[in-house]
Amino acid sequence: MGHVTEDVTPDGPRLGGAAAFAGLLARGFGVPTAILSAADAAFPYLDALTGIRVDRIRSANRTRFRNRYRPGGSREQTVLSRAATIPEPEIHRAVAELPPGSAALYAPVADELGGRGALPRPRGRGALAGAAPQGLIRRWDDAGRVSTQWSARALGRLTGLDFLSLSEAEFPEGIGLSAPLVAVTRGRRGAVLRRSGSPAVEIPASPGVEVDPTGAGDVFAAALFVGLWCGAPAEEAARLATAAAAISVESPGTEGIPTLEEARARLGR
Repeated sequence: MGHVTEDVTPDGPRLGGAAAFAGLLARGFGVPTAILSAADAAFPYLDALTGIRVDRIRSANRTRFRNRYRPGGSREQTVLSRAATIPEPEIHRAVAELPPGSAALYAPVADELGGRGALPRPRGRGALAGAAPQGLIRRWDDAGRVSTQWSARALGRLTGLDFLSLSEAEFPEGIGLSAPLVAVTRGRRGAVLRRSGSPAVEIPASPGVEVDPTGAGDVFAAALFVGLWCGAPAEEAARLATAAAAISVESPGTEGIPTLEEARARLGR
């Protein structure tokens, strides 16, 4: 759940948004997938999401980002426009309609998940709820320049989730994240899995030739989440997720999101 976006790049506009990256990864891993989003009626990238059910909230605008990468890999991000907020009743409806034992991944990019309370969980044995919460903590000034700011509201919305995935830039020391599993991505240095009551586990990055780093964290989060939902041990799922992320950065935008077979092949399996 989250906005599908139009990302403005030097090579022209293209499909973006964590929900799109995560949905395409799940589709490539063979998981029946649906996206709840908001975009204008003329949003031109839905054909790329063929095979994924897209429930679209009506909006006069679409969310548009411009990403610029600095030497060293840090990102300057600008919000150019924003689609409508996804209403809280629609979020609850979508989750309530999932088959028992489903998984719900919250993937906001521009604080678009309506409401203030904790995000709902799917019902049934084996159900899983997680978030890549970057959009809950983004703020932007009048020029659209994005910064990160945690708040009590953001922390409250994540209460009760099983899984969180965020970058090390979004994970300040001392932040009180209570999910049983928190994955912290570190770019070319891989990721760290943090579990309450257990030592942190470092997961090395998979090799890849970077063309476009946009969406790598979203692909990692989705691959790890799907692996956990399918019953894989966290470390095994995380290694596969680093392989999927490495493949994804070797092509522009969403073009290189791998299948499960391709990610396994990168690990030599």
